[in-house]
Amino acid sequence: MSIKTHDYEKHAGEYAELEMQGTQYLAFRDIPMLIREYAGSIASVLDYGCGAGRSTRFLKRLGFNAVGVDVSKEMLEQARSKDGSGEYHHIPSGLLPFEDSTFDLIFSSFVFLEVSRIEEIEGILKEMKRVLRQDGIIIFVTASTEATEGNWVSLSYSFPENDKPLQSGDTVKLLIQGIDVVLYDYFWTEEDYSGAAERAGLILAKLHKPLGSRDDAIEWRDETKMSPIAIYVLRNSSLTSQP
Repeated sequence: MSIKTHDYEKHAGEYAELEMQGTQYLAFRDIPMLIREYAGSIASVLDYGCGAGRSTRFLKRLGFNAVGVDVSKEMLEQARSKDGSGEYHHIPSGLLPFEDSTFDLIFSSFVFLEVSRIEEIEGILKEMKRVLRQDGIIIFVTASTEATEGNWVSLSYSFPENDKPLQSGDTVKLLIQGIDVVLYDYFWTEEDYSGAAERAGLILAKLHKPLGSRDDAIEWRDETKMSPIAIYVLRNSSLTSQP
């Protein structure tokens, strides 16, 4: 039985103010590099699970024509209030109001760790693949398998509930410092994600785990030794060429 992991109706305002600082900075720092390395020409971008629009605005600052979609009406209200010219759509999970082969790049940050069933993750990936152009790529950001083990700058997993060997689909409690919101995520392994992608007709082109560096101007903790973030780059399995 799934639980309500992220109370967007209650915390939409706090999410809207959350910036790409601290540990979360690692989730976005290397995205431009990964896009340059794995994507071709990009005319249109979908931000799946855009939330309050932070990631959509990030993609637009990179120069892309980005469209945001989310399951939460409250979060979309925040996104539209901060980006009046942006295009945002409310969707049910895994159903997209777009024609086949519409987007060159699909980006998604911290969505799959909110999904309680691996079958639903697979279904979302299949729908992403449907609206992805043949030579397009999917980049999604999630928690690494080791996320609960570190001492991070702006994330805390120090709760008794986490002191057990984690199994796929278990809930993980965490605190986002700065907005002091407590969340429950779902734990999925690298094998869970890559298996769901394969069953959806996608292949893993890159699994990137960003580490903190001196150049980041952040006083990192364990981020320099291990990463709480995992970034997956996927492409259509019918394409065999590598960049």
